[in-house]
Amino acid sequence: MATTLPPPRKPKVTEADIEAVINKGGSTIKEASPADPEKAKHINVRLTGQIISEIDRHRLKRPRKPGSPKPGISIHDWIVEAVLEKLNIEK
Repeated sequence: MATTLPPPRKPKVTEADIEAVINKGGSTIKEASPADPEKAKHINVRLTGQIISEIDRHRLKRPRKPGSPKPGISIHDWIVEAVLEKLNIEK
């Protein structure tokens, strides 16, 4: 049977070592870089069932791709279109 040596013992940490780490401190938090306006951001939106039903009703009016059982536009894309339309109106 093969035997191996025990792992080397780690040196004991002294109170002085601990104090040195504490007193060393850390670096400051980096300033937040300005957000890239072209980079997509993720958000969560909570909508009532009634609002989602209305969105679905409007989505189903869109033409579908030939042979596709899916509505012509996703809920996500429909909401993005609605937001962009609202932003254009309020310019």
